[in-house]
Amino acid sequence: MKLTIPTPAPRVRVLVMSVTAATLAAIASVNSIVLVPPGLEPRPLQVAGAHTRITLELPRPLVSDQLATNGDYRTLHDRTVLLGTLLTSPPAMRHVARRAGIAEGRIAAVTRVTADVPAAITEPDSERRANEIREAKKLYRLEVDPDPQTPTLQITTQAPTVDEATRLADAAAPGLRDFNAELARREGAVGAPALRIQQLGDARGAVLNGGASAVIAALTFVFVLLFSLAAAALAARLRARVGARPGDERLHPAGERRPGAAARKRARAGRAFHELPLLLSPALLRSPLPAGVGGGAIVPPRDVLEPRDSERALLSERLRGGDWPRTTRVLPWLVAVMLAVIWLVPFNVITLAVPLPIDVTFDRLVLPLLVGIWLLALAAGGPHAPRLRPTPVHLAIAGVVAVACLSLVVNARDLNHTLELMLGVKKLALLVSYLSMFVVVASVVRASEVPAFLRYILVLTVICALGTIWEYRFHYNIFYAWSDQLLPAIFDVGSAESSATDDMGRRVVRGPAQIPLEAVAMLAMGLPIAIVGLIRSVELKHRLLYGLAAALLLAATMSTYRKSAFIAPASVVLALAYFRRRELMRLAPLGLVIIVMIPVLSPGAFGSIVSQLSGDRLNVPTVSDRSSDYDAVRPDVWSHLMFGRGYGSYEHTTYRLLDQELLRQLIEVGVLGLAAYLVMVGSVIAVARRPIRLRRPEDSPVALIAAAGAVGFVVVSLLFDVMSFPHAPYIFLSMAALMVAAMAPQGRADEEARWSS
Repeated sequence: MKLTIPTPAPRVRVLVMSVTAATLAAIASVNSIVLVPPGLEPRPLQVAGAHTRITLELPRPLVSDQLATNGDYRTLHDRTVLLGTLLTSPPAMRHVARRAGIAEGRIAAVTRVTADVPAAITEPDSERRANEIREAKKLYRLEVDPDPQTPTLQITTQAPTVDEATRLADAAAPGLRDFNAELARREGAVGAPALRIQQLGDARGAVLNGGASAVIAALTFVFVLLFSLAAAALAARLRARVGARPGDERLHPAGERRPGAAARKRARAGRAFHELPLLLSPALLRSPLPAGVGGGAIVPPRDVLEPRDSERALLSERLRGGDWPRTTRVLPWLVAVMLAVIWLVPFNVITLAVPLPIDVTFDRLVLPLLVGIWLLALAAGGPHAPRLRPTPVHLAIAGVVAVACLSLVVNARDLNHTLELMLGVKKLALLVSYLSMFVVVASVVRASEVPAFLRYILVLTVICALGTIWEYRFHYNIFYAWSDQLLPAIFDVGSAESSATDDMGRRVVRGPAQIPLEAVAMLAMGLPIAIVGLIRSVELKHRLLYGLAAALLLAATMSTYRKSAFIAPASVVLALAYFRRRELMRLAPLGLVIIVMIPVLSPGAFGSIVSQLSGDRLNVPTVSDRSSDYDAVRPDVWSHLMFGRGYGSYEHTTYRLLDQELLRQLIEVGVLGLAAYLVMVGSVIAVARRPIRLRRPEDSPVALIAAAGAVGFVVVSLLFDVMSFPHAPYIFLSMAALMVAAMAPQGRADEEARWSS
C-alpha cells in the first residue's frame, strides 16, 4: 500500500518559512553563537544606572557666618560648577576610575551646561559631537549636572550591572577629593583644603532598560516576517506574470475575468452579514415562511433569499445607504470624526491622566477605534466592505515605514546602550499610525464621496483659520480652552499662552497646533481646496465663498508672525499655477482683493512678516541656527550614512534642535530613508499628474489639491521637523488618500455582487 503524504499549500509553506526565518533572526539578535561548547550565549544588553549628590562647603559654613553676603554664595556656586567641570577631565577621571576599580579608558565622562544661556550655545558643534559619538561606545558613563541654584553636583552613572553603576557613582566624591589634593600638592599649597567635598548618602542604582531583549527580538521578528512575506508576494506576482498564458484565465462568457470560488464565497458571506438586519426587518418577518425539510428548520422562500432584479436593486440601495453624509455606514462617519480631531483639537498635547507604560495622546484613542472597526468590516467582507487597492502611493508610504523599522533593527544594540531604543519604537508607532490613517481613508471613502469630504475639510480648515485669527486678535486660544472645558478630568490638556513671545519678540500664535510653524503647515495644505474650488466655480456666489475662505486661510497663516507664512502658501500657489496657469491668471483681480483683505483680518501681521524678510534682519538666530546645523551634524551623517542612527532616536533635547525635516531624516534613517521620504511625497505628485493633465471632473480636482499639498509639505519639510508634529503628516496623507479613493475604478462593488450571485 502506497502512503501518500499531502503537501502543504503554497501559502502555508511561505508562511511557515517566513515565521521560521523571523524566529531565527529574533534569536540571533539577542544571542551570540558559541562554538565551544556549542550553544547560544545571551548578548550583554542590560544597562544599569545609579545616582547620588555631592555638596561642596567651605570649612566654615556660610549659614553660620553673619558676615556672609549673596556674593559669597555666588562665589561658592561658581567654584562648584568649576569643580564639576574638572571632575570629568582626564586627570580627575583617573582617580575616579581607580576608586571604582574600572579601567580609565572605559569610562565616558561629561559635564552638562546648566547656565542660563541660549540653547544654540549649548548645542554641540562638529568636533564636540564627533567626540560624543566616539565616547558613546563605552560601556561605563559618568554624567555631572551642576545644580543651578545650590552648590551641589548631581552624579549619574551607567554600567552593565547595578553593582558597577553604584560603585562608579560612589567613587566620584573620593576621586574628586584625590584630584583636589593632588592639585594642591602640585601647586605647593599647605594647610587644610579650601573646600569640603561630601557625598549626600550612598548611591542608589537600578536596571534602566528592563525588557530590552524582548523589545529587540520582537522588533527583529516583525521586520523579518513582514519583509519575507512581502518578498514572497512580489516573487509570486512576478512569476505569475512571466508564466501566465491566455488560456489559463477563467473568463466569463462575456469575456470578463471572473473571480475564483474563494472570492465568490467571501462575497456571499459578506453580503449575508450586511443583509442580516434587513432579513430580520418587520416587512420580511411578516412574509409566510414554509417549513423546511429535516430537523424542523424554517427556510425562507426562494424569492426572499434571492429577490428578483427590482427587489435586489432596492435591497442593494438600502444596504448602500447612499454616499456620505447621507449614509448610515459607520466608517465614513468615523473618518469624518477623525478629520475633525486632526483639524480642530490640539491632540498632541492632550494626554490620558492614567499611569500607563506609554504616553496616550488623544489621537491614539480615536484612531485605534477607527482602525478596529475598519478591521471588523474588512473581515466581514461583502460588496460594501473597505476596498484595499494597492497603488504606488501605498508602496511608497510602506517603504518609509519599512526603512524606519530597518534602521532601528540595524542599530538596536547601540540604541539600547544609549537608552534611546524605546524612544525610537514610540516614534515608529506614530509613523505606523500615519500609515494606518492613509490606508483606512483610501479604502473606506468612495470616489463619489470625495467631493463631499473635500468640502467638509474646507469647512474644518476655515474654522481652524477663524480660531487662529481670534487668538491673534484677542489673545485667547479657543482650541486649547474648549478642549480643557469639554473633555473629562481624566485628560490633561496642555496650556497655550497666547500673549507669550519667542526669543525674537514675536507673538506665539499656534491655533490647534503645538507650535506656530505647525499651524502654518496645516493652513497651507488646506489652501489648495479653496483655490481649486475658486478655479472651478461658475456662479458668482460660489466664487465669493471660496475667495473668502482663501482670504481667511491666508490671514490666519500671516497671524502666526512667521516668515514661513509667506513661503509655504507661495509654494502651494506656484504649484497650482504650474498646472493651471490660465485659470489663475483670470483670477488675478480677485487675488488682489484677497491680498487687500489680509491686513483687515489680521492687522499688523502682514507688515511684521515683510519687515522680517528685509536684508538687515535675515541674520537672526532662526536663520543662523539652521545654517549651523549643516556642519554640526556631519559626524552623525558620516558615522551612519546608509541606514542612519535609528528612526526617532535623534532627540533635540539631548543633541541638537534640527529645524529641517530632510536633515533629520538623513541623520535618523540615512540616505536610504531620505530617498524613501522624497519618493513618498513624489509618488503623490507623480500619480496626480495624469488626472490633472486629462482634466477629468471626477478626479482632476482632488489630484490637483493633493499635488499642491505635497509640494507645500516638501517646502515645510525644509523649514522645520514636520514629522515630529502629527497634525501636518495626518493632513498630507489624508489628502493623498482622498486622491487615491477618487481614482479607484467605478462599479467595483456592483460587479462583485453580480459575480457572487
